[in-house]
Amino acid sequence: MVEVTPARIGLLIDYLDADGGYDENVLPTLQLVADDFLAQGVLERPVEFVVRAVQGLPNGSFRPVRDAFHELVAEDALVIFGPWVSENGVALRRYVEDAAQVPIITMAASESMLGQWVFGLPAGSMEEEPLIMATVAALDGCRTAGLVYEDSLIGHEYLRTTRVACQVAGLSITAEIPIPQVEADKRAAIATLAADRPDALVHVGFGLGIPGMNAALDAVGWNPRRYTTTAFEFAATSDWWRAQFAGWVGLDQYDERNTVGQHFLDRFEQRHGRRPAYFFPLYCYDVARLMMTALATARPLTGVGVKESLERIKMLPAASGAPGTRMRFGKFIRHGWVGSEFLVARRVLPDGSRSVLHATIEGLIPEQATS
Repeated sequence: MVEVTPARIGLLIDYLDADGGYDENVLPTLQLVADDFLAQGVLERPVEFVVRAVQGLPNGSFRPVRDAFHELVAEDALVIFGPWVSENGVALRRYVEDAAQVPIITMAASESMLGQWVFGLPAGSMEEEPLIMATVAALDGCRTAGLVYEDSLIGHEYLRTTRVACQVAGLSITAEIPIPQVEADKRAAIATLAADRPDALVHVGFGLGIPGMNAALDAVGWNPRRYTTTAFEFAATSDWWRAQFAGWVGLDQYDERNTVGQHFLDRFEQRHGRRPAYFFPLYCYDVARLMMTALATARPLTGVGVKESLERIKMLPAASGAPGTRMRFGKFIRHGWVGSEFLVARRVLPDGSRSVLHATIEGLIPEQATS
C-alpha cells in the first residue's frame, strides 16, 4: 500500500512568554479537531503541524517572523495559522502576497494586513473594538473619557478609531496621553489624565502598557471606571496578569453561555483531564475547523485550492463569542466573524480573583444571566 503524505499546516507563532514558550493548549486543540475530521472521514489523509515559534514585535523584531513564514512555505505548508500580532502581520503582508502560494489566517486586529492571501479571524478588530468598548462605557453611565494609548502602530490605529467611537457613543474625550508599548512608569501619564477627573479611563494598545496602571491610579488617588480592548485577554493567561486588570472591563471572546464552546471544552476535558475555560483554546478550535474544512474541500489540494476553499466557507457555528456567532469568508470577504457579539465585555473582580461577563454591544448582562 502506498504511504499517503500528510497535509501540512504551518503555525507561525510570533509572541512568546517570559519562558520562551506559548500556550500549551494550542497544539492539543488543533490535533483534536484534526483527529475528529479524520475519524469522521471528512479528511482523507492525516494532518501534520509544522511549528515556527519566534519572538516578533513588540518584544522582539520582525525579521524572525518573515523568515519563519518563508520556512513554512518551503516546508510545504498548505495553510498557515499566524502571525498573531498586528505589527508583524502588517509588515508580513507583502511577503505573503508576493509569494502567492499559501493562505494565512491571522488573529491580528489590523485590517491593513488583509489581502488576497491573508484571511483575518481577528481576536478583535481595531475598527470594531473601540465602538464596542465606548458603547459599554456609555451603558455604564460614563460621559467623559481620558485616553491612554500605547505609542506604537497598534496604539495609533486604535487611537484613530477610538476618537470616532467615543463621538458615536456620546463620550467627550478630556485628554489623550501616549505611553510606551512596553512596561514603564505610568504615574506621570495617569496624573495628567486625572487632572480633569473623567468618568472613564480608556486604554488602547497591545496590552503590555497595562501593568502598573492600577498602582499609578492608587498613587494619584483616582478611582475611575477602567476600560480596555482585547488587551484584556492577557487576564486569562496568569494570576499575575489578572491582578493587573483588577477592576477593569475589557473585551474578550469567552462567553460561558455559548454551547458550541462548552461542548468543545467537554471533549477537551475528557481527552486531556483539564478544562481550559478561557478564550484562546476556543479561538484555536474555531481556526482549526476553518483550516480542516478548507483542507477537506480543496480541489486540488494545493495552496491555491485551500485559499479558494476558505472562500467557500459560510455560516460555521463559532465557539468564540456570544451564542449565535458564526464564521464565513468569501472572494472579497477576509474578516471571518458574523454577528455583533463576536466580542463580549468581561470584568475582572476588584480582588483580581476571576472575570465575569459584563456586557456586549447590545447591552449590559444581568448577573443572574451568567451565574
